[in-house]
Amino acid sequence: MNILLSSAARRVDFVKYFKAGFIKAGVKGRIITADPDYNAPALQHGDQGYITPHQTHPAYIDSLVEICRENNVKGFIPLNDMEIALVAAHKGRFEDIGVSVFAPDPAAVEKMRDKGSYEKVFNGFKAKTPRTYFTCEEAERAVLTGEAVFPMILKPRNGSASVGIEMASSLKELYPAYRSSVEQLKRAPIHRLAVNEPERNVIIQEFIHGEKFSMDIFNDLDGNFIVSFVRQQLAMRAGDVDRCRIVTDPVLHDICRDIGRNLGHAGYVNADAYFDGNHYYVIDINPRFAGGYSFSHEAGADIPAVIIAILSGGEIKSEWLNQKEGMEFARHDTVSVIYSENCREMVPVEH
Repeated sequence: MNILLSSAARRVDFVKYFKAGFIKAGVKGRIITADPDYNAPALQHGDQGYITPHQTHPAYIDSLVEICRENNVKGFIPLNDMEIALVAAHKGRFEDIGVSVFAPDPAAVEKMRDKGSYEKVFNGFKAKTPRTYFTCEEAERAVLTGEAVFPMILKPRNGSASVGIEMASSLKELYPAYRSSVEQLKRAPIHRLAVNEPERNVIIQEFIHGEKFSMDIFNDLDGNFIVSFVRQQLAMRAGDVDRCRIVTDPVLHDICRDIGRNLGHAGYVNADAYFDGNHYYVIDINPRFAGGYSFSHEAGADIPAVIIAILSGGEIKSEWLNQKEGMEFARHDTVSVIYSENCREMVPVEH
């Protein structure tokens, strides 16, 4: 049984986790990795690496389908923001050749990517969402009437990797911060996948002070909630969690369960939340595996083994669904030698 990890990039740890997962689940299989960059480290650690067209290339999905055909792939896990909506829209092509796709359907992806709609998504949940404004004028009126106070954070409705995030501590800073966010979005590759133009893709929210948490929510292929993992973020670097602590918080796990059941997504999603001392505020949901999963894996969880069990019809063991509370982790870099001759290049077919 073979599994494809696309946009594998630097996710060397994920490749190793899936390889170990085959052993834990008692299943024979291979890990196929794919990425647009020939020197992506993860390509060197799978059983077979493929260099694909870029995620925005018209032939990107065709190349992934062909990889699945060539390698008799049973399960497919996309790992990058740039491809999730595209893969979701073409899930049927993979399912038609017997490939199970661990990614949400298009409707669930849209709910997660549009931070401006979270108030509707979380209606009735134990979590709140920050007050949100869609223009500088709307935010200014809220400040002048006392509904909102500075500081405020400006971010894309459909963003990635902290691109376009700005802070404003006063009305004087609000409009320049908005213009800066728009210009960043115009230059960002993710802009090509956004529904709105950059000028209409920036939202303004009250800034929530407090402890920040990462929440991972995993559903089976039918959208049934299976498990959640929670980590307290201690430090960030380049948009990723750099240090964290494993925590068990019943309220956050209830919020995770609500998210999983409400979205009914297939596979793994990650959410960020703040606790201001009184309430939890969900500020972001990403429809993909987050890099922070590695911390939970090192604390005892094993979602790759769970995925392999689902695909093979095997038993999901309870120890794969638990992490050790209180463990603290810090991320570090490692080095991989690049043997580009070991990777096959998927050449786009010109139509």
